[in-house]
Amino acid sequence: MEIRRRKRELGRPIDNPVRHALEKTGYECKLLSVTHPWQPYMTFHTTGRFSRSDRSYHKNCGPTAITNLLDAAAARCGREDLLRLSPEEIFRRVAAIGRHRAAYWSIRDPIPLGGTSYAMLGNYIHTCLYRFGLGDRVRLSGRLLSSARDMAREIRQDSLLILSLYRHPYYGSHIVVAYGVVEVAVAGRAAPRLYLEVADGWTSRPRYIAAEDLKHCGYVAVTLR
Repeated sequence: MEIRRRKRELGRPIDNPVRHALEKTGYECKLLSVTHPWQPYMTFHTTGRFSRSDRSYHKNCGPTAITNLLDAAAARCGREDLLRLSPEEIFRRVAAIGRHRAAYWSIRDPIPLGGTSYAMLGNYIHTCLYRFGLGDRVRLSGRLLSSARDMAREIRQDSLLILSLYRHPYYGSHIVVAYGVVEVAVAGRAAPRLYLEVADGWTSRPRYIAAEDLKHCGYVAVTLR
């Protein structure tokens, strides 16, 4: 049954994948499946939380994503010593590692500039995991350019992904943590629509990224040994 299509606004975040699929296709949609093995351990710290506490941090999505990753890994591994650390303390240490290794940089004068190197992201994550005593509990893999299907397969195999987005219609160039896969069935279509469930570092709740918006993206996968 076709449902009247509402005009789609470009550049909006996706808070509800079923509603987004309806707006995108104009046909009746329903939730088909959700896979998110890391969901009970996820945190949703934001870039704004850390930049408000210290204005020297700018374009800090990389360290924020790694902070969310470390919190999730610590919770899943039962590392009570790390869970007692405040998010601000973890973030400060992660940002310092990035600055020392030239993987993350940030300046405010004369104009705000900064960011995280996509090319060095895997090494940056690897170093942070070892500095926090988690390196022996996980293995890393990844691709500088990948497909949404490859990312979904990694998540279904119990990996947590750090996604490096490029030319995304809402996020632009940005780094997020992907921890879930959602499939939405569309009436009259055999193939479901695919979404990744993410901690985007901009809001303290889950958001979703549609598969068609992941054409220019890579990832680093973190898997427990």
